[in-house]
Amino acid sequence: MKNIPLLLLSLFLLGFYSCKSKEKELEFLDKKIKIEEKIKWVLKDENIHLLETDEETQNFLKEFYKKRKYKSLWSNDTLLSENGKEIYKIFKKPICISLPTKRLYIKTNDSTNLVFKELEISENLASIKNDLNVGFFDTVSKQFTKRTYSSQNEELVKLSKIKDKNKIGYELISWGPKDTIYQNLARNLFDFAFNADFNDENLKIKVLKNDSLKLNEQVKKALFQKKFLKLNETDSASFVLALKKFQVENGLRDDAVIGKMTCEALNETNLEKCQRAALVLEKLRKQKILDPRYIIINIPEYTLRFYADDTLKSVNRVVVGKFDTKTPEFSSNVSKIVAFPYWNVPFSITSKEILPDAKRNPGYFERNNMKIYKKGEEIDPLTVNWKSIREKTFPYKAVQQPGYHNSLGIIKFEFANKYGVYVHDTPSKSLFNTVIRSYSHGCVRCEKPIDLAKTILLKDENKVIPDSLDSIMTRRQNHPISLKKKIPIYLVYQSVISRNKQLIFLQDIYHKDKRLAKLMFA
Repeated sequence: MKNIPLLLLSLFLLGFYSCKSKEKELEFLDKKIKIEEKIKWVLKDENIHLLETDEETQNFLKEFYKKRKYKSLWSNDTLLSENGKEIYKIFKKPICISLPTKRLYIKTNDSTNLVFKELEISENLASIKNDLNVGFFDTVSKQFTKRTYSSQNEELVKLSKIKDKNKIGYELISWGPKDTIYQNLARNLFDFAFNADFNDENLKIKVLKNDSLKLNEQVKKALFQKKFLKLNETDSASFVLALKKFQVENGLRDDAVIGKMTCEALNETNLEKCQRAALVLEKLRKQKILDPRYIIINIPEYTLRFYADDTLKSVNRVVVGKFDTKTPEFSSNVSKIVAFPYWNVPFSITSKEILPDAKRNPGYFERNNMKIYKKGEEIDPLTVNWKSIREKTFPYKAVQQPGYHNSLGIIKFEFANKYGVYVHDTPSKSLFNTVIRSYSHGCVRCEKPIDLAKTILLKDENKVIPDSLDSIMTRRQNHPISLKKKIPIYLVYQSVISRNKQLIFLQDIYHKDKRLAKLMFA
């Protein structure tokens, strides 16, 4: 124990003399000479350790500046250029270009030598160029990819020559996928995050049925913090308008009713919202859609879109799975449209939901136009002792016959998947008028499936044309229609979208994006 003070003194002296040694090494950079000479000096083998970076970064900087004959991009002999300052401002708030701070190598500060700032900007830009284009976070393994440097860096030179520094953020965004949906969302995130106040509290507003005055005061405070209300807007009309605007921007019904979902949206901070948007952009970087015809369903948006020739041809509201029976994320190919489909009821539904009804009344099956089978043989439900059957050992297969009261409605879109999920019609049309539409057992219910089927058949150049589909439907019989060319279908989970040049923060109905975003920005 007696040696501890001596050890501490030794460490102090080592650090002191190391700092003195480094100061002496850096004396060259204080000379009044061209910045090109200083860059060249720092990148020499005997001096490059001063950057305190890894070997890959050092090699990139050596090669990049050697090709430029050591000419600076972001500074002159005495200070950073306006573009260099703007980039530094973005680096200090990287969420605005959808990146976590940990993806940047930022070690310098305002008092640090200009040469180090110059090199740091170039190094970071060459790295994030790859991040913005192909991504940096595996949402499945929840791991970050290795930072890599782009070998083609003409964009860095182009960035340095932009005359309007306010366009630099958009130029960085353009390094990402060229897809319009991506670019619009990325621009709207930049505008929102670059100007957003991240000091809004993580509030804990709850619905107070017995104290509406207190609830209103809490909500007003949150709307002030989030800049939906101004200090001079204290009247009730301004409050209602601000609340409605907030609800629209958070994918809620604009009814000014302070319910559970409005409270949850108010409790989410601006930073958390931006992190969700950044996560969606990361998902879009990984989303490779090559076919000009495809169907995409965004689960939290409750929306199905069909594209053909890279043009939106059909939009449908949909109902998706409940929290306990989530609609999964996956991709497949629609191979068949089925008019008046049979419904092979899944075991999870027959055993947990239908069995209790059958125990109360064996006539349940006839009333719901269902037949039951055991080993392929039809069984009369009235001959079964339903009270003796246990949930975990339900021995029958239930099949609902085609018809207008079939749970799948009168049309179904088939695509192979391990989840037993498909897109289909439904007799319960009223649910499409609700804002939050997560009610199903996992399948996707489509609002206007016949219109969608006709549009698909028209683009498929199928022998069954839209008019003949009408003829098939009048027969009210099961009729599968195979597509000439399968259509890719993507079921995705993206809880932030872009609409009318602004971000819409949808409800994270399965609590997936917020959890993933926290990992990405931890």
